[in-house]
Amino acid sequence: MSKAIVYSGPACSWCERVKVLLQENDYEIEEKSIVNKGNVEEFQNKFNQTMRTVPQVVIDGELIGGFAEVEQKMRGTSSINKI
Repeated sequence: MSKAIVYSGPACSWCERVKVLLQENDYEIEEKSIVNKGNVEEFQNKFNQTMRTVPQVVIDGELIGGFAEVEQKMRGTSSINKI
């Protein structure tokens, strides 16, 4: 089973949606709230970039991005967004 880290914010509907998408694809999820500033600093230090939006998803150590990027990775050309 692959592992995903979801950096999420309070009352974030896209964060909830991405967690459901990951669960449907058999990912073990670790959620890290950006309310904890230490999680934001960890993200910025690890990936050398500013976190501008949530969710931010890391799969097996690789930064994937937000919901649209995760959906594209999971569903490829069958993505409803046709990204």
